Parts: sequence; structure tokens; C-alpha cells
Amino acid sequence: MAVAPLDYAPDVSPPEEFIGPPTDPEDERIEVGVVIVGGGPAGLACAIRLTQLLEQEPALAESLGEVPVALVEKGKATGSHLLSGAMMEPSAMRKLFPDLDESDWPTFGTVDTDTVYFLTKRRAIPLKPTPPPFRNHGNHVTSIARLGRFLGEKAEEAGVYILPETAGYKLLVEDGVVRGVRTGDKGRGRDGEPLPNFEPGSDLIGRATVLAEGTQGHLTGAAIGYFDLAGDDPPQWELGVKEVWEVQKPLDRVIHTMGWPLRFAAKYREFGGSFIYPMGEDRVSMGLVIGLDYRDATFSVHDVFQELKTHPLVRRILEGGKRVAWGAKTIPSGGWFAMPDRLWTPGMVIAGDGAS
Repeated sequence: MAVAPLDYAPDVSPPEEFIGPPTDPEDERIEVGVVIVGGGPAGLACAIRLTQLLEQEPALAESLGEVPVALVEKGKATGSHLLSGAMMEPSAMRKLFPDLDESDWPTFGTVDTDTVYFLTKRRAIPLKPTPPPFRNHGNHVTSIARLGRFLGEKAEEAGVYILPETAGYKLLVEDGVVRGVRTGDKGRGRDGEPLPNFEPGSDLIGRATVLAEGTQGHLTGAAIGYFDLAGDDPPQWELGVKEVWEVQKPLDRVIHTMGWPLRFAAKYREFGGSFIYPMGEDRVSMGLVIGLDYRDATFSVHDVFQELKTHPLVRRILEGGKRVAWGAKTIPSGGWFAMPDRLWTPGMVIAGDGAS
């Protein structure tokens, strides 16, 4: 008998659980100009750009109060919950920091050579010419966590008030208008009981709220359902598994692969590929990204990733090295028609991966 994960959904009703009116007395609410939820690239770039624009509109900045822009980030610091390859197309950084030399960016340099391989179990067949989506000449190789730390520092220098280790728990809505977010309680035990260091959450009220939670953010999901923002197609996701290795020989190019160890038969619906990026002279980041619509319930992206490392191409790169970091995250892949019909509702906009 077929089993659907939907039949075993957690006992949570997002509209009731994660959307509601402010509850703190008015004199205990924290009032700011703009509330941004999420300290990833989208949220931080939004915060930095807002402060740049407010510098040109001093009267507007003054009207937003003592804290024109506040950003809540659930991690210990910006960048601590970020994970990606990552390949960075430079145009956004140039627009955000027009006076900053590219040598001061938090990257490992630009791409000079990139190769795409089709893998069989023993062979690596280069695809020439390189398919257009994989041409990265002139793009920058970076660590998204490192980029997040850099953007966080720039945001604070610009006057953004960053609240680390603070989760946005509930979207505050009154009369159909988003008023801000309620932050999560701190100091609870594993069963929800208050501990000696317990601190209740607070109502963070803003003129506008930006949801930049990343993929599958619970406030974004609740807002899309509550305000009927969903697109024509349901969202689709991929799972990316990544490791950082300390290696003995520097990698001189960017590598992408497709094919093995995925099974080719259409009945399996296994789609994806891998990446291997240089991170300076002695490190590489590598990962495997697989669409989550595969049919075999026993398929494990983590296990297949370990199998990939036995391929001669990959083994030569990693030989004599050691793994120093690892992680996994979801990636939106539904495309244009899976995007929300609208990315805004009165008092709120959605940005970043949550808008994909």
C-alpha cells in the first residue's frame, strides 16, 4: 500500500499557530521602521540597500524612528546558518558596493576554467562546448557563509540593528495588514518547559516587514496560505549535500558533473548533479544536488553522495585529504510557475529563496 508523507503531517495549523495580532501591551512593543526576517544574502542586501536609500531621504529616515531597519537572525551570527557551493555572479555586489574593489570581496577569486563531465561508473566524459548554464567564466567562487558574515558586518556599519539568536515566530496581522513579527521565546527546555534563563518573545512592530527566511520558511509558508498568494504550480525542492575538504593539491578549475551515480531509467525519476569548487590553495567544496521528486523511497542523497566520492575523477581530487565541514539544505527548483502569484501583501514583501 502506498504511503504519502502528507498523511503524516505534523499537528500544526500554520494560520492559527503562526499568524495573529500583537499581544504585548503597546508600551512594551519594540517599534522599528522596517523589520527584516532572515540574515541571508537577500535579507542582508535588502537591509544594506534600504540604509543607502534612507541616506538620500533624511526626513523619511527620521520618520522611521531610532531604528529605521532591524533584522532578526536565528543563528548566532549572520552566515552561521548559510550553506551553498557557491558560485556568485558579480553584478549585484557591484551595484550594492560600487566603491568597493573586487579584491576586497569575500571570495576565492574569479573562474578562469570550468568543465562539465558526464559520468559513468569508471569514466568522466567532458561535454564540449560547456553547456551555457554551466559557463561561469568571470563569476566568483565564494562561501555563502563567509559572504553572510561580510554582509552582516557591512549592514551593521550602515546602521542596521541586527538581533542574532532571535527567531521570527509569528507574523503579526491586524485588519489584513502585516504589522511585524513576534520573536520566539528563549530559554525553554526540549519539552517546552521554561528554564531558569527563560525570556519571552517580543512583538517587533514595523512599518513594513520583509520575509527573507530562505527555503521553506514557516512564516513565509503561513503568509502564502493566509493571504492566498500561491502560484499556479506547487513548490518543488531539491536537496543539496555538501562537504568541504582540505586537499593536498590545489584545484585549478570549477567542475560540474551529471550522470552516475544516479540511475538513468525514467521510472526512478532521479535528476541532479554535482559540483566541485576550489576554495583557495588547499580546500575544495563539493556537493550533490538531487530533485526531491524521486520515486524510490529508499533513495538517500547522503548515501549516493558518498558513492560519488569513489569515482576516479573525484577520488584523485580528494586523495590524501580530509573532510573538515559538511551540511545539507533544500533548494527551490519549481521555476516561474511555482513562484507565488504575488510577492507582497499590505505591510509585507517576500524576498530571496522564499520567493522562488
